[in-house]
Amino acid sequence: MRMSAVWAVRAGDTGLLWITLVTAFTAGIIASLACGLGALPLMIKRLDPVKQRGLGYGFAGGLMFSASVYNLLLPALDLGDGGWSLNSVAPIIGGVLLGAVFLQVAESRIHDSPDLPERWKRWGGRTGFLVFIAMTIHSIPEGVAVGVGYAADYNPATQDAVSGMGTTLALAIAIHNIPEGLAVAIPLRGAGASIARCFWAAVATSLTQPLATVPAVLLAWFFTPLMPVLMGFAAGAMIFLVILELIPEALETESPKRIAWAFTLGFCLMLMVQVVL
Repeated sequence: MRMSAVWAVRAGDTGLLWITLVTAFTAGIIASLACGLGALPLMIKRLDPVKQRGLGYGFAGGLMFSASVYNLLLPALDLGDGGWSLNSVAPIIGGVLLGAVFLQVAESRIHDSPDLPERWKRWGGRTGFLVFIAMTIHSIPEGVAVGVGYAADYNPATQDAVSGMGTTLALAIAIHNIPEGLAVAIPLRGAGASIARCFWAAVATSLTQPLATVPAVLLAWFFTPLMPVLMGFAAGAMIFLVILELIPEALETESPKRIAWAFTLGFCLMLMVQVVL
């Protein structure tokens, strides 16, 4: 289905196209700011990752793993025309593997670079910097989804069938962004960053959302079939990061049982958010 907002230009209604773009972009900005709210719970002294860094990494790993499964992989499977079949899962698996390769390359480049240690400290060390990269990638397909949703909302050919899709997606993503922002903030706070830095760092990882809405609105017909690959890519990068960096880092300072509980609690929190929505 070609849900591109180009229909508005062809019809001579450039004003409606601009309304679509501005609405989608604004929704993306609001979702980005919601990501920053995830840093606020770290103001509670009992949740200080500086003293409980290992547990914080385990908890963040659970959040990210759960987000990969319930916010990316399962919705990507539902996008397939053939339902849950080999044809629908193939592009997702391809995206997952590409995401894992990308994260491995990024980790290798950071590890081998002599110029990054000072930058790592600002972003919670190497692990925190990689979390920042992975969560930034994670925000791209979410922004595309919002843009495609608003394109469908404002398209006369589809708006009756999908009324309110853009707003519903933007609201759901904004709420999801709060615990995801917490996952970004934990390594930063553990490295001694201020709450303000944690807030804006979490917002920064989500700025790809409003940026992605613009081409998605204009070229929804192009991005719609790519969504399974994009979502798989983001999930693959995050899952690979959790296993490669977060869990080993957490185990350096805490017992496996405590890390397992922290991971499980983080997983359950994101699952609860998903169910509530």
